[in-house]
Amino acid sequence: MFKKILLATDGSEHALKAARYACHLMKLDPQIETTILYVFDLSHQFFLGSDGAVFFDPDILKDKMSELAGQILATTKALFEAEGLTCQTEATMGHPAFVIVDTAEHNGADLIIMGSRGMGEFRSFLSGSVSDRVFHLAKCPVMVIKEHKS
Repeated sequence: MFKKILLATDGSEHALKAARYACHLMKLDPQIETTILYVFDLSHQFFLGSDGAVFFDPDILKDKMSELAGQILATTKALFEAEGLTCQTEATMGHPAFVIVDTAEHNGADLIIMGSRGMGEFRSFLSGSVSDRVFHLAKCPVMVIKEHKS
């Protein structure tokens, strides 16, 4: 059914739950190719200088993104490796919803899987949820793995 999955992750517990579901699908069909995507959100990456000016330093951001992306992708990829599954990883910067949708189209993904919540409720309220935006913008099916409420 699905041949290429794009798993969007931010390293949250909800994203790891989505990763475990992607593993489950891959075990059902070994032909599925999965790419794990981490998007470093640039919209909240500004710094306050000593003079009170707000600035954006690409060198600081590249270092910060590399370190964070490496940790998040390694943790997520380890879930796949523990199940004997292989996957690709990719990290980039930008607005997560738009980058996820663009990457899915570029890679020919026929399914996007992601967790339902990565950010805090207040920040989500202010900016809108990434999963909601992806759901509305994507040209392929989007599977949002929600938290289980007892």
